[in-house]
Amino acid sequence: PKLLITLLMIALLLFITININPFLGIMLILLFVLYKLYTSRSFIYALIGNGHFSKGNKEQALHWFQRASSLKSSSPRVITSYAYLLLKEKEIGKSKDILEALMDKKELNLQETSQLKMTLALVYWKEGNIDKAVQTLEDVYQKFRNSTLYESLGYLLIVQGNLEKALSFNKEALEYSESSSIIKDNLAQTYYHRNELEKAEEIYSKLIPENPTFAEPYYYYGLILKEKGYSDKALEMLKTAASFKESFLTDLTKEEIQSQIDILEKSKAVL
Repeated sequence: PKLLITLLMIALLLFITININPFLGIMLILLFVLYKLYTSRSFIYALIGNGHFSKGNKEQALHWFQRASSLKSSSPRVITSYAYLLLKEKEIGKSKDILEALMDKKELNLQETSQLKMTLALVYWKEGNIDKAVQTLEDVYQKFRNSTLYESLGYLLIVQGNLEKALSFNKEALEYSESSSIIKDNLAQTYYHRNELEKAEEIYSKLIPENPTFAEPYYYYGLILKEKGYSDKALEMLKTAASFKESFLTDLTKEEIQSQIDILEKSKAVL
């Protein structure tokens, strides 16, 4: 309906400009554009925030998303995105407050509710309540599914230690989205933790040439190569894993990666 009204308004203004009074029509068009810009501030601020975030300027990204989400016209999607950015920056409490307030105050459709709960599940995980995080995502799964849900729930099932369910779920996830590097890594990690190294290696040997942009594939592939005695290649993989910035939304730390690098380098020095 909003789009239809906008299109009708544009048509009316063009009619006035062409057929009635060009000067009046142009003035009305300018006023209409200014009005649309004013009412779209939240969207514009979020675009600016996204631009800063893509350049690694997190402080400015948070600033613009905060401005966007504080407007009454702000959409649930923008507010949820702001909460997610806060969570990535370890602002767990602020992120949770924003999400819970959004849940209470806004009338949300299924997609908006699902995206909110998916982010809230990550908050529960980072609060130390992995069971509540998994349950929240499983509740979402009953009504809504997308790649992000499969990626998050597939990973948190591994974190929870429920490897049987993780295996079944991550196989289903790969059928849903064969192109997701995260889903491929989740399945390979599941095999690794189940000590099914050949199956994990098969996935990683195909995933690594795709140049995934996060540390886990290189780390676990490095561990597998280390187990098989390929120390040089394993060290290369582990050093690649160490080159990525540590993410708050993973259980893999720089210290774990460096520890494995140190072990390999010491063993090579002895030889």
